[in-house]
Amino acid sequence: MVGRPLTELELVERARGGDHAAYATLVRDHEETAFRIAYVICGNAADAEEAAPSPEAALLAGERRSLLLAGLGRLNERDRTVIACRYMLELSEAETASTLGVRPGTVKSRLSRALERLREEVGDRV
Repeated sequence: MVGRPLTELELVERARGGDHAAYATLVRDHEETAFRIAYVICGNAADAEEAAPSPEAALLAGERRSLLLAGLGRLNERDRTVIACRYMLELSEAETASTLGVRPGTVKSRLSRALERLREEVGDRV
């Protein structure tokens, strides 16, 4: 009989204890999110791909994620919302525009300014 799947907390504890399979599961479970965050920071898919799946980058992902989330938290609500819609919820520009009740061109300009402010907040720490 197969046991229940491990919770994320159990996987983390096992990975800390040297369980490579648990670590691999955690990386696999979070690589898409890591890629999206890396893409927001890097601005292109090639650099984001390199930063998100490598084991070295995975070890730094927690710290980078914390810095990024802290930076997002310092932005105003409008900036946080447009970034969340496009990169975290993966809405298209049209979907984001509809959700926010603005034109697609407004989404582009808000997103551009929001990402610039986020880059200023986190600097080269991520």
